[in-house]
Amino acid sequence: MIIRLIILLFSMMLATPAQADIPTSFKSDALSKSYTLPCDQQAAKRKANIAPAYFPGRPAEFTNEWHALVVYSPHLTAQQRKKAETLFKSVPAYALPLAWRGGAVYVFTRRGLVEAVPALGVEREWFKDIGLYMEVERRLYLPFEKGEGLRMKRDGKYVAQRYVASTREPFRIINHETGHMVDSLLGAYSIDGIGDDGKYRLSNRADFMAAFNVDLTSLTSKGGPLTAPQIKKLGYYMPPTFNGRRLGIQATEQRARREVFAELWAEAHGHGKSKLNIAYHETFALVKSFIAFLKAQDEAAALHCY
Repeated sequence: MIIRLIILLFSMMLATPAQADIPTSFKSDALSKSYTLPCDQQAAKRKANIAPAYFPGRPAEFTNEWHALVVYSPHLTAQQRKKAETLFKSVPAYALPLAWRGGAVYVFTRRGLVEAVPALGVEREWFKDIGLYMEVERRLYLPFEKGEGLRMKRDGKYVAQRYVASTREPFRIINHETGHMVDSLLGAYSIDGIGDDGKYRLSNRADFMAAFNVDLTSLTSKGGPLTAPQIKKLGYYMPPTFNGRRLGIQATEQRARREVFAELWAEAHGHGKSKLNIAYHETFALVKSFIAFLKAQDEAAALHCY
């Protein structure tokens, strides 16, 4: 117990100074400059950052020739389209210029992800009501319906016999996936934060890992903030092990950190349901520091081109 307490205190000493000095841990000049470019140059920056289709066969209605930040499926019902617009409005406005210049695209589909990415039809998984930020394409997908009664065709692809309404929480999902987007796009301006996969993310930064370890040390200590059943219930947001104890279902600690960041981002904007901030108190404080930093960048912007 004494050793764990020492580790906890030492980790807190590492985490706290970093939170107090967030701006100096970013390439702030480069980030600030991106807000001061004339709007035509910002638009050109967005055009250059839009990733080409990673999967073949993107339907014409999802090619986004005008480089819009949002693409609505023409197959949406009038009610779904109205809901999609409301969902998009729930994304914090101060994060949108970062997403816009970064080449991000929000894609609202009706019939699952395979409507916009037919190549994914080779796996049953993609017919579920999955919302996700596909980093390789810098696109955030949010479907309204999931496929059921799947069958495989001769070409090895699946087809749904019918589609039914999604059972997910769309406001949480769009903000959670926006968290993944910010983790990547703002992380690209971080001085440190390179992960095992060679990509910069906020969730790979030294201060994030320190806060993460502080919280896990507290969580796995006697008298921690959650009971064993409560920790198990949050397994999606836990690394496979910590200090020799089996914890969650994520394959790696890095993947767990990414999911924790995204969910804490959603919770910070009023769209979480897991109350993850109780388990990750120090990490939540750091995420809110990143939020304050990004807000300050937006508020100080000479131009708002989006």
